[in-house]
Amino acid sequence: MLSSFSREDVSNILGIRAGRLRYWNRIGLVKPSTHQKGKRYYNFHDLICLKTAKGLVSQGLQATKVKRSVESLRKKFPELEDRWAGQRLYVFGSRALISHRDNLMDTQSGQLLFKFNLDDLTRDLHDQVKDFSFHKTAEDWFAEGLVYDSSEETFDLALQAYREAVKLNPKFSDAYVNMGNIFFYLKKYEEATPYFRFAIEAEPGNARAFFNLGSALDEMGSTREAIDCYQKARDLDASFPDVHYNLAAACEKLEQWREAFHHWTTYLKWDSLSPQAEFARTRIRLLKSNLARH
Repeated sequence: MLSSFSREDVSNILGIRAGRLRYWNRIGLVKPSTHQKGKRYYNFHDLICLKTAKGLVSQGLQATKVKRSVESLRKKFPELEDRWAGQRLYVFGSRALISHRDNLMDTQSGQLLFKFNLDDLTRDLHDQVKDFSFHKTAEDWFAEGLVYDSSEETFDLALQAYREAVKLNPKFSDAYVNMGNIFFYLKKYEEATPYFRFAIEAEPGNARAFFNLGSALDEMGSTREAIDCYQKARDLDASFPDVHYNLAAACEKLEQWREAFHHWTTYLKWDSLSPQAEFARTRIRLLKSNLARH
């Protein structure tokens, strides 16, 4: 099940307009509590608070009064949890009250008008989230994976999203590639290679999948097999400079000096300014000297 929700997700799940969500955030009623890639997302507990707030407001209670009442209760009873989840919320007149450990706590008393059962609310919200997830497309899941896959802290969320994408579309090669990239980044090369192979099986013309598979095999010491993958990537995409860079390095490992020289020089046709280009020039000078002696 989803664990992080954008404002658009919340709006679709709970039927709360984005403008109202922004307003509640601004006044501090319910703020998104998850921080990822410089953006804030709501978690499931936030959704419980939002659904509760929506119910309170629908009973005629103003959002600012809800906020003031909850803040007053927190000051008076500091042992309360920082969030509403796990409590039972009531509306007495124009005030929001909380039932905690069988005690009804309020800054003032009033007439009981409405009562929330948060156990029922939570079960209902789980169903809403599941239904929302069910209607997401493979592309939606892939886009969600992209949000999470640039930070090691959220790799698990990215993998979860990509797996949902390929579950809906088993031919989604880019999702397989991105899953493999996560394991490659973590230096778990043996775990990365199956995903690159899945990508190739789903899309035999995916040059990036062949290149990444070659990179993983190269790291594992399977240099000859890596070269085969690099060459397939080159054949599929002639304008792929990194292929020539990796091919040059792999050929040197096998002492294939002329082939390495060819790939270093080809790489420089595409990149002449980066630190990698300077390294390529260094290798070319050394190889020239070596080839001249033979």
